[in-house]
Amino acid sequence: MNRKDFDELVNQTIRETAQLLVEKGAEYAGGADRLGNFKRGAQHIGITPLQVALIYTSKHFDAISTYIRNDAQGMEQILSEPIEGRLNDLINYAILIKALIKEHTQP
Repeated sequence: MNRKDFDELVNQTIRETAQLLVEKGAEYAGGADRLGNFKRGAQHIGITPLQVALIYTSKHFDAISTYIRNDAQGMEQILSEPIEGRLNDLINYAILIKALIKEHTQP
């Protein structure tokens, strides 16, 4: 991939992931706390918000891993959503985990 195409991919990914954070944030978080869904999930099952975020993240990582394994074996890919969407979700979960860590470590 040449530099121009790569730079466009980076910029497009940033636009898409930012839009997803806005759209899905309102749907999932509810209220004023953008990290509220992780905190509520943690309370429901007795784990930390970071652990909840890891569980949510692992779902996307697992789907990406399956895609890569299937691709390596030349298998037909039957996807419920495009792999690019899973990758964007994984990027966003990294940002959300970063936010949880920042919130947890701030005095």
